[in-house]
Amino acid sequence: MRVLAGQFPKSGNVKIEGNVTYNGVPRDEIGKVLPQYSAYVTQFDKHFPTLTVQETLEFAYAVCGGGMSKHTEKMLSHGAPEQNAEALETARKYFENFPDLVIEQLGLQICRDTIIGSNMLRGVSGGERKRVTTGEMEFGMKYMTLMDEISTGLDSAATFDIITTQRSIAKNLHKTIVIALLQPAPEVFDLFDDVMVLNQGEIIYHGPRDQAVPYFETLGFKCPPRRDAADFLLDLGTKMQLKYQVGLPPGMSRHPRLANEFSEHWRQSPLYDKLVRDIEAPCDPNLLKDVEEHMDRMPEFRQGFWESTKAVTKRQWKLTSRNKSFIKSRALMTVAMGLIYGSVFYQTDPTDVQMIIGVLFQAAMFMSLGQTAQVPTIDAAREVFYKQRSANFYRAASFAIANSLALIPQAIAEALIFWFIGVLDDWPCPSCRTFHHLLDIPGPNQPRVCVVVLLLDCYLSKFQCR
Repeated sequence: MRVLAGQFPKSGNVKIEGNVTYNGVPRDEIGKVLPQYSAYVTQFDKHFPTLTVQETLEFAYAVCGGGMSKHTEKMLSHGAPEQNAEALETARKYFENFPDLVIEQLGLQICRDTIIGSNMLRGVSGGERKRVTTGEMEFGMKYMTLMDEISTGLDSAATFDIITTQRSIAKNLHKTIVIALLQPAPEVFDLFDDVMVLNQGEIIYHGPRDQAVPYFETLGFKCPPRRDAADFLLDLGTKMQLKYQVGLPPGMSRHPRLANEFSEHWRQSPLYDKLVRDIEAPCDPNLLKDVEEHMDRMPEFRQGFWESTKAVTKRQWKLTSRNKSFIKSRALMTVAMGLIYGSVFYQTDPTDVQMIIGVLFQAAMFMSLGQTAQVPTIDAAREVFYKQRSANFYRAASFAIANSLALIPQAIAEALIFWFIGVLDDWPCPSCRTFHHLLDIPGPNQPRVCVVVLLLDCYLSKFQCR
């Protein structure tokens, strides 16, 4: 799945054989814009726990282009003027309300204003969180969706509901949806149009779902009446296949045992020949021309740099403002540490070199160790960033700038606290005045020092994790 989606990491220890093309275009030529055509849904649900379902999906909608694209408008301009106007108006309303439509399609109306939550924060259920994961990748009008083991951690009922929704999306939006499942339930298996059975890296069947069992019967394996088809297919190529063996069909000397033997029989079957003919059949030249023009003009990101930075910054402001416990504890720690440092260096010589070094060391330690409380938050946000960056939601620079901008108010507040403590000469605590004088030690221009401290605080809080 990750290879098809272009998200498999390149490594010297991994060798990939064969070629992957998209409408005849090699993967190396289309790699940067490939996420605009195909969506990859992992088996793990990585989201910001304090955002609601509505906010998560609306953010994905915004960074994936939002409204109707110029290519879609062009496709709706080949009819009569009245028909074109009506089609464009309908399409605009559809795209404007697309987040609400996705919420309704996924059955998330009841929890749209509920936070997603995590293992430590109560939110939506596991099935609803999985629906959010799939819905997040529905935006951008992708042509293909690749879903990797989405049944992990879900019961059969939740898996059935999700795949039923995906089947409806595939039929209504004319999309190709590929789902990898381990031991699917019978009712889930019956939802698929085509199935591919893999065993030890070999394809032992690929074709219509309703022809899978009859095909293996031609190889001398019969599915019992009370055995579901999915389990029957999974047992083939293993030692469990012995209980399905029946008499040999005419022309066969022995039953296939290994995965490569099943694969060899598959490549000699009429279904394989039909599949090859369908792939090699010529396509409509007008359709190919339209696809080629569309692929050549597709940008790497749907939004411009500053537009995506604005969207990510808006989301980061929400995340920062909702972390109430960190804001309160950070403010309390800033005041307390300011008083402690002031009392430690009370009535000291501000021209002493050792004292200057001590103050600089304490300032650096305060800025670095003070960010340790954010390590779990940044580590969790990094997983979300990897997922969304690989899907070309936004640029890495936009994410870094947004995180720095969200921390500027906190850094300004901390600098003002120290400054107010120092400038109030009538403040009854002499240690506070001493701390203010120590801030003058690094240089003759205190405002410049405050700016440097502000920038260092934002920088260290962003990159202190690893």
